[in-house]
Amino acid sequence: MTLALLKVFLAPFFIWIVSVLQRNFGAKAGGFFIGLPLTTGPFLIIIALQEGGAFAKAAAHGVMVGQISLIIFAYCYAQFALRFNWFSAISLASFMVIGSGYLFQLITLNNWQVTLILLLLWLMALKFWPTYEKPTDKPTPPNWELPIRLSLAALFIIVLTWLANELGTKLSGAISTYPVILTVLGSLTHRRYGPKYIVDTLHGLTQVFMLTPLIMLVIVLI
Repeated sequence: MTLALLKVFLAPFFIWIVSVLQRNFGAKAGGFFIGLPLTTGPFLIIIALQEGGAFAKAAAHGVMVGQISLIIFAYCYAQFALRFNWFSAISLASFMVIGSGYLFQLITLNNWQVTLILLLLWLMALKFWPTYEKPTDKPTPPNWELPIRLSLAALFIIVLTWLANELGTKLSGAISTYPVILTVLGSLTHRRYGPKYIVDTLHGLTQVFMLTPLIMLVIVLI
């Protein structure tokens, strides 16, 4: 229950912070923030307090595996956003993240194998990031849109948590990798402003992406 409440609180809270950062510093600043291990940190602290250090290490390994789906989502969403409308782009990216999440639930990978896969995917994403028009202004959504962003994030978390409880272990693991914050911000930003802002946000996230896996690797090794 504590973890569920934490997720319901943190997702809207971080969307609010990202919205403020993007309004003041541009789309990429929000991506940098999302790429930091700010949600996994509190998650692992609570896991360690509730279940002990060994369980927290196992959870940290799960976070690392989940990061594979995140980098796939970020890269695919950037590609799709430049080619399709917001609904098609987010739908295709969602299919990719859940499909890859399920696939990697079927494969047993040790810590170093996961790290190597993440490093290769990260370098490939940076190398082949799509060319896009860099936004020169800052996205400034109307004030009434922020409560919608926060409500959608909380609703997504509640629905995904319910699905995880109803589905089998493998599908639950795949669902848990779903990037709620990026989905809410991405779809609304893409719909209102076009693709360049969300692609810039995803580029910022990708540039700092390896911070979280490296921190998780340290946790599982100590």
